[in-house]
Amino acid sequence: MGSLLAYSGVVTKIRAMEKHLISDEEFREIVSLPSVQAIEAYLMKNPRYAEEFQRFPAEEIHRGVLESILGCTVFRDYVKIFHFCTAEQRKFLRKYVRRYEIRLLKKCLSYVCQGTTPKDSMFLYADFFDRYTSLNPKALASCTSVEELLQALRDTEYAPVLSKISETPGAALADYETALDMYHLSTGFKDLGKILPKDSVDAVTAGYGAKLDLLNLWYIHRARAFYRMNAAETFALLIPVRYKLRREEIEALVGADSEEEFRRVLAGTHYGRKYPDMASENPGNIYNTLCRRVLAEQAKKNPYSIAAVCNYLFIREHEEYRLTSAVECVRYGVKPDEAMEIILSL
Repeated sequence: MGSLLAYSGVVTKIRAMEKHLISDEEFREIVSLPSVQAIEAYLMKNPRYAEEFQRFPAEEIHRGVLESILGCTVFRDYVKIFHFCTAEQRKFLRKYVRRYEIRLLKKCLSYVCQGTTPKDSMFLYADFFDRYTSLNPKALASCTSVEELLQALRDTEYAPVLSKISETPGAALADYETALDMYHLSTGFKDLGKILPKDSVDAVTAGYGAKLDLLNLWYIHRARAFYRMNAAETFALLIPVRYKLRREEIEALVGADSEEEFRRVLAGTHYGRKYPDMASENPGNIYNTLCRRVLAEQAKKNPYSIAAVCNYLFIREHEEYRLTSAVECVRYGVKPDEAMEIILSL
């Protein structure tokens, strides 16, 4: 009864917001449209997107602004959920927002590493970051070097992470991005028991832990199949956290001397047994599919817990990713059937 009372408000809000999610049928309509401007007009019919589009004159909405607006809708949903959460539940959301902070940091790092100027569309969501995160987007955007960026981040948790990379000779953008990802994923998992009420820990741990395991499976396969990395190089890529994958299974996957051997070991893991289709697919191709499945299972099993929030936010972030891909498909004239293959594979 306690969980029902504590989560009834936010769960009711999420159910109302789910009505505006874009279906596969609607995605087919979107990729069949003749232009990016037509996509804008189509999305204006959806209350969630209309709310953001109305902030700008139509003539100012080019592709870069459109993609930023799509990101803004995710941030707005986060805010709406945040306002319906209790003080205890907000502790989790304040940690969850790291994923959005890192998204912004990667964008700023790309500007300083490549010597380019930040786009104005970056400031569309400055109010969100000012209020709900530890970052100041305008201060970060004014930086012209990694050194200036580190100075702007000096009072945040990210300064030690990035400073360590900056001290490495020849550090590149990918090194900074990987360090941020590793920090977010490993720290986020370890924080769960500290910030979640006991009735939510198991549900969220299941979803979060599965995500980490699936990412490591993807990293191992990519390192083997595409980059031909040796065992030491591959282990250096992995997130130092395990959930259902055993150490010996990871070692066997990394050490597999053929694709067939990799598949055989994968089929014997917890994920290979529970999701048999995984053993015959590229782990990267079905990562999102399995993450959605695991999170949906936990939300269904624990409907009045923080798992419902995690599941919805993941779905929304995934919808943004698919919409951005749909915009690119229309922009470059990809045929609707081919575009849908891409969208459904994401």
